[in-house]
Amino acid sequence: MEGECLYLKFNRNPMRIVFRKLGKLFSGHREAPAFTEQTITVSDSAFDTYSLVIGSLFSYFNDLSTESKKRFVQRVHHFKSSKKFHFIGMEENEDAAILVSASAIKVTFGLKNYLLSHFENIYILADAYKMENDEELYVGHVAPEGIYLSWKHFRYGYTNKSDNINVASHEMAHALLYNNFFAQYGMDAHFRMNYEQFSTTTGPILAQVITNRQSYLRSYAFSNLHEFWAVSVEAFFDNPEGLKKNMPELYGALCRVLNQDPLSKNKVLKSEQ
Repeated sequence: MEGECLYLKFNRNPMRIVFRKLGKLFSGHREAPAFTEQTITVSDSAFDTYSLVIGSLFSYFNDLSTESKKRFVQRVHHFKSSKKFHFIGMEENEDAAILVSASAIKVTFGLKNYLLSHFENIYILADAYKMENDEELYVGHVAPEGIYLSWKHFRYGYTNKSDNINVASHEMAHALLYNNFFAQYGMDAHFRMNYEQFSTTTGPILAQVITNRQSYLRSYAFSNLHEFWAVSVEAFFDNPEGLKKNMPELYGALCRVLNQDPLSKNKVLKSEQ
């Protein structure tokens, strides 16, 4: 398909295996403890530092109003402080931790429960990697014990926007789905309800594309519904204009389930969930 590149030869996510094995966790799900965002404080110096780092790579952040930028940075700071970051094949990198956290907040900015609470550990690897007993190269995956990302391909996703490929958006989309349907806590009621509608309403879209073998989305989206979701989220944030023009029904469904519209000034559609 036009727009795909060598980057796609990597089998990027084994989530379909994880989802099958851990479906039994669904019944034990509960809400995350409530908290008030106003209690999250970030100093002026920290806000300036975070804004500089995030703004260097995220046009999404730069488009926000001043008030929304403060809310975004507060959430990034909270997310980052709630995780353990592990650096593999590279030195510890504070900017990388901030940017990976910002990637999660970008996807969850419209949701009340944005911490992906199940995941305590985030692994940032220097480059593509192999998993045990697997010869395939991975540039990111989500597993019960953590979120894994290749730093090289993370940066690629934010510097090359012509192909709708962003490993961070892709894996955070998987993590969000896992946290709401397969983890023990951290559910967001808005996301849960609207994703069930998303999976129903996008079924005909998926079937039509598989039949016609042609789509605005890259072919990896049609591996299964979970990959369709993750690849759609990539396109939603990387090129919202293109996705809305070519697949308006899918774009609208993503706006509803994530409670945000990347083409709007402040992104978030409804302030209260």
